[in-house]
Amino acid sequence: MEPEYFMTEDFDLYSEYEKLMLQLPQDSITTYGAIARALGDIKAARAVGFMLSRNPDGHKIKCYKVVHSDGRVGKFTHPLGSEEKIRRLTKDGIIVENGSVRNFHERCFVDFISDYPLKHLSDLQAELYNEIAKIQDMNMYDLEEYPETGAVDVSYYDQKGYGVFVYTSAGEIKTRNIVMESRFPYIPGYLFFREFPFMRRLVKDFKGVILVDGNGMLHPRRMGLATMSGKLLDLPTIGIAKSLMMGEVDDDSVTLYGSSIGKIMWKKYIVSQGWGITLDNAIDFLKVKFPDSYPQLLKIAHDESLRLSRAGRQTN
Repeated sequence: MEPEYFMTEDFDLYSEYEKLMLQLPQDSITTYGAIARALGDIKAARAVGFMLSRNPDGHKIKCYKVVHSDGRVGKFTHPLGSEEKIRRLTKDGIIVENGSVRNFHERCFVDFISDYPLKHLSDLQAELYNEIAKIQDMNMYDLEEYPETGAVDVSYYDQKGYGVFVYTSAGEIKTRNIVMESRFPYIPGYLFFREFPFMRRLVKDFKGVILVDGNGMLHPRRMGLATMSGKLLDLPTIGIAKSLMMGEVDDDSVTLYGSSIGKIMWKKYIVSQGWGITLDNAIDFLKVKFPDSYPQLLKIAHDESLRLSRAGRQTN
């Protein structure tokens, strides 16, 4: 039987938010934050707004009933914007004055019945880290047996993801790509659940070191995209991020929770320990392979994924 985390690879957060929306009483409204908390993490509030804006069935999912935490009606994805949102609220018996819901606290529904899926996913990350904590400072792979290098990047447009894997093979650079529906919006700290479905399919049968456009152990629960994906794929990985999500920088070292798990390279990129390679060995590997600049493989993957997403936008 496969471990529990394999059951989360294609996790559908849209379905979870729709279940919550169907619980809204006719004469009530709710907030982005209330739905995010019912999903299991207030950090999902912005993602709730994104999912609402992609609502495929306005009759079933009444997205106009979601307002700001101070009662302001806010924007609405409709040609008439907030005006239409207010019209629909008024039709449901909810009075709006000066752009805000009257008797907001009385009207605001927060008693959702939920399994708090994001809480389960974050707990899973914490449990996985507890499993690997004792081996995080060990080199689990002999890199001489993994001579090839690959890089993964995913770009998005609407609810589609455009994944690209660029890798070396017998001295040549090769590319794979995949276009899939994405059922997990971006939420800080949960990038793995958004991008691993693409990674798993793209790197099939590849044996080498994978450079991941994201963080490794430089993560709230020390289980960022590079670390979790490496563990599940059983491949050595290195996280290379374009911006600092968390941690403290001292000279070119990045520390988190008192441990040095990241380093600034090529002037501005953040390298963090992924899976199966210590930070020092990851840095040594990158210095040999890419001594002067950001890895070309990652740049190609990024540019190609953007090209695919732009092409997808033009055809929609």
